[in-house]
Amino acid sequence: MRKALAFLLTGLATLAAAQVRPQSIIVNPTPPADLQVRVWVDRDPSGQGNPVYDFGEPIYVSVQVTQDAYVYLFSVRATGEIVGILPNAYDQDNFLRAGEVRTYPPAGAQYSFTVAPPAGQDRVLAVASRRPLDVSEIVDIQTGQARIQGVQNLARALSIVVTPVPRQDWVSDEAYFIAGQLPPPPTATLSVDSNPRGATVRLNGQVVGNTPLTLTIDAEPTTVEVSRAGYPTYRTSISPRVGEQVRVYADLQALLVSRIVVDANIRGAQVYIDGRFVGNVPVNVTATPGNRVVEVRAGGYTTFRTTVNLRPGETERVYATLRAVTPPPQPNPPIVVPAPNVPTGRITYTCQGGRLVVNYATPNLVQVFYNDDFQDLPLTQSGGTLVYSNGTYTWQLRGGIGSFFVRGGQVRSGCRPQ
Repeated sequence: MRKALAFLLTGLATLAAAQVRPQSIIVNPTPPADLQVRVWVDRDPSGQGNPVYDFGEPIYVSVQVTQDAYVYLFSVRATGEIVGILPNAYDQDNFLRAGEVRTYPPAGAQYSFTVAPPAGQDRVLAVASRRPLDVSEIVDIQTGQARIQGVQNLARALSIVVTPVPRQDWVSDEAYFIAGQLPPPPTATLSVDSNPRGATVRLNGQVVGNTPLTLTIDAEPTTVEVSRAGYPTYRTSISPRVGEQVRVYADLQALLVSRIVVDANIRGAQVYIDGRFVGNVPVNVTATPGNRVVEVRAGGYTTFRTTVNLRPGETERVYATLRAVTPPPQPNPPIVVPAPNVPTGRITYTCQGGRLVVNYATPNLVQVFYNDDFQDLPLTQSGGTLVYSNGTYTWQLRGGIGSFFVRGGQVRSGCRPQ
């Protein structure tokens, strides 16, 4: 007559939602490369899943080693109860050859393994050693009952058992699954509606239906997305309490995309919408429908300002004509005394804002390639900072680091030779 050895070996996740596995009971910090052990249950040959067993169902445990080794199997229940699986009173041959796979209980065995309550997270621990281990202080082989209880106590006891064994001679593995059914998660009610209706609703990225809809969800943080073709996506996060009814309304009509396109007669002019800088002309940006104040600014020029009335889904175009506040300054007479430590030849600089090619034609003249042409800039200041300027373009060099200005506005900075 077969004797039932009841034990729970539960995993970490239900079929609906995965959970994080607990910390391993014992792990060799420097496991041998040639010796490995793998343990699994019959419903998960990969040893990586978390199958579910009902109470009373039989369960089979398989193990394999890559080198000849003695194998010890333990059931570690969710309650902390420990049961010896191998060796046991009916099967004490726990020596496996390299590559051999054994399943317990084997065919014709005088015992069986049966899943028993309570439901919870359990596991099977396998320890393989090239040398026999003395586990008599951990489990009574004749009864299968452990002399200790609790995962931490088992970890400490096994650490003592394997201490005399060199690290290259032992290794461990664990398998998981769920016994019975875990209690259902606490739920809440979610109602979603939109304008216009018929929009697609996603919860945590998964489509659950179209508006309007009401459904039961887990009482946990959830991301709600409402989308419809031709409208921007509405997105929000909720954290419902157990039993709470949460309502989400997405007014997609109010979120229709509008655009403002701005250009000007001065390249590089700065564009502000409602006081916020949005880029340099030309710009093409989205904006919320309604009255929006557009400003275009450039150094040495008058500021352009206008108000546009943005309608949902429409594009407003603005062209700014900027006028110079004062005539551009005349270039200063060049300094004829050669400046010391002036670079020579053509140098390519890497700057914030892009690359810049500077040709040091003479100690008193540089040529900067900008706007598709070389700009001649005479030396206007020497000393610690070299300044070359023709009134419109200015190149400054100090300590080998340069800056480039156009009409007083800096367009390149932190320029360093490549």
